[in-house]
Amino acid sequence: MANIAFYGSHNAAVAVEQNGKVLTVIEIERFLNTKNAGYGQYLISYTRPKLINYILDYIYKTYGIKTYDTCYYQNTDTIEGSKGKVHYERLIPAKNYVDCLHHYSHAASGFYQTDYNKALIISFDGGGNDGYFNIYHAKDRNNIEILFKDNIDLGFPYMIFGNYLNDIKMEPALNIGNLVYSGKLMGLCSYGKVNKEWLPHFKEFYFSKPDGENYLGLLEILSEKTGIKFDVEKRLKDQEAYDVAATSQEAFEQAFYQVSKPYIEKYPDIPIILVGGCALNIILNSKVKKKFKREVFVPPNPNDCGLASGMILDHIKPKKAIDLTYSGIEVLDKNMLMYHVENKRGNEVDFKELSKHLNEGSIVGVVRGQSEHGPRALGNRSILCNPGIENMKDLLNKKVKNREWYRPFAPVCRLEDVNKYFNFEGESRFMSFCPTVKAKWRKKLSSITHVDNTARIQTVTKEQNEWLYNLLTEFEKISGYGVLLNTSFNVNGKPILSSYSDALKVFLESEMDKLVLENYYFKWKHV
Repeated sequence: MANIAFYGSHNAAVAVEQNGKVLTVIEIERFLNTKNAGYGQYLISYTRPKLINYILDYIYKTYGIKTYDTCYYQNTDTIEGSKGKVHYERLIPAKNYVDCLHHYSHAASGFYQTDYNKALIISFDGGGNDGYFNIYHAKDRNNIEILFKDNIDLGFPYMIFGNYLNDIKMEPALNIGNLVYSGKLMGLCSYGKVNKEWLPHFKEFYFSKPDGENYLGLLEILSEKTGIKFDVEKRLKDQEAYDVAATSQEAFEQAFYQVSKPYIEKYPDIPIILVGGCALNIILNSKVKKKFKREVFVPPNPNDCGLASGMILDHIKPKKAIDLTYSGIEVLDKNMLMYHVENKRGNEVDFKELSKHLNEGSIVGVVRGQSEHGPRALGNRSILCNPGIENMKDLLNKKVKNREWYRPFAPVCRLEDVNKYFNFEGESRFMSFCPTVKAKWRKKLSSITHVDNTARIQTVTKEQNEWLYNLLTEFEKISGYGVLLNTSFNVNGKPILSSYSDALKVFLESEMDKLVLENYYFKWKHV
């Protein structure tokens, strides 16, 4: 019998399990081509049943599943007078319906994507029906015990500064900015310096608990104490803006340590798992790994898109890790592949030819297999190019991505090569850490080296992604280094794409040079 899990707020997702195997995790943004989409924020009420039916129909056509034993859920709309029964209970054919906890599901998602028998799990973000900052002790594969829970919100205070810094594109509403500002602030803060006079007041801001969501009132207090003018009409510029971002990052880290350090020290001999939206903060992740000299795991889906898979994994309680890296949706128009191959004269991929083109400066889009589950492209929905070409970062932005100037791009290399190019040991499979680039490679790999000499490295093995591994091997033979720039296959403001037609649209309408669809290589645009 199959089971299904629904998470319905922003970054909504649906996970499907059958006989102990996770078949797919469907991120709603990929279906709707609307970044961070959720049933509540982005859909008017009468369209939600249609979307649910569409998803159920997709699952039936793809996996042959029509009914479910249990439907696990979170953050779905209730019907007035229904005593808490979810709206989708009328639409999802299941025998049982189970309401689940937010941070516990984060914890299960992280733990069951590892082989750990024990772990300390820290889940923190800007929301939840069971706290905002929770710490768990996974005592064994069947028992995740809560150690600490509080409404300490580090997520919302972190992102709110994005509304007031001029280099960050201002979103139409703060609830939209809530989902995009944080990643941009991470890139910008490396240009600033921590202001020690501001720092205690920023830290106090992080620990303040506003009445409702009235952080604007708390910002006024912070403004009075620091002299910083937070005004959306006159947004902060240049060094003052960068220093605000850097000081906020430092306060964020200190707040994290203040809450978590006693528990990390109490359990010194077990790995640490970081989950929740704040676990996307690669600067903090890297410092935790270095500071505590401990194995640290961050799953590829630590934010709310991983809650559906967390509910399903907690149902399975697998004895060994379940790999969800490429458990996202299949290409939605996969039946059109051979049409495009014929119509656009696709040829079978030859790694030597592809590597030669990359080495010469081609920007190449890649769509292969099932998509990644999580916000970072890991080789199946990627744009690849040569980080050794001068100004490749600027060229990529100008020709395809249109991202802000201060945001870095990530490198990928084979696992066995990571210490050759980066000051790092072990895996960084999901771009969760940002070690420094070794000094001898910083100039050569300038397009993936951030202003602070760090890089959000992805490591890959042949078992994890044979196609990408083999490409890196061939590229090294031609270029002299086994590192590629790897960024998500999307355009600014859109989620990672989900169809060949969207990939072709980007290829044909941007200045992208080449395109790979499955095992076919498209080199010409004039056809």
